[in-house]
Amino acid sequence: MTRADENNNPSAFTTAVAQEAGLRPGFDYVDGTPFPAPSDLVTAKLLHDTVKTTERVIQNIGFYTATGEQRWAYIGMPKFIWDSLSLNQKRDVIGWMYQREGGTAMIPLFPNYGDL
Repeated sequence: MTRADENNNPSAFTTAVAQEAGLRPGFDYVDGTPFPAPSDLVTAKLLHDTVKTTERVIQNIGFYTATGEQRWAYIGMPKFIWDSLSLNQKRDVIGWMYQREGGTAMIPLFPNYGDL
C-alpha cells in the first residue's frame, strides 16, 4: 500500500505542507506515515474529503515553494493555469498526481484515472 493510500492523501503531501497551506491539525489532518529515517518528514493523514482538501492545499500554496522549487518532483504548474481550471479539471490533475503516487484504493474518486 502506498503512502497516498495509507493516509487518504492523493498527493501524499507532508504535515509541513498541510500546515503551510492552513489546514488544521486534528480537524483536517493528523500525523500519518513517517518517511524512512533519517528523514523527519511525516505524511499528513487526511480526515475529510480528500479531493477537496488536496485542492485547497494546492489553491493556497501552489506547486512551487517560496524559493521556486517544485513541491512534487513529477508536476509543476503555474498558479494562473491552476486557477483557470474547472473543478473537474482540478480533480483530474489530483487524480493524475494520485496515479503518479501509485495509489489504487481511491480510484473511484477519480473518474478519469488512467485515461490522462
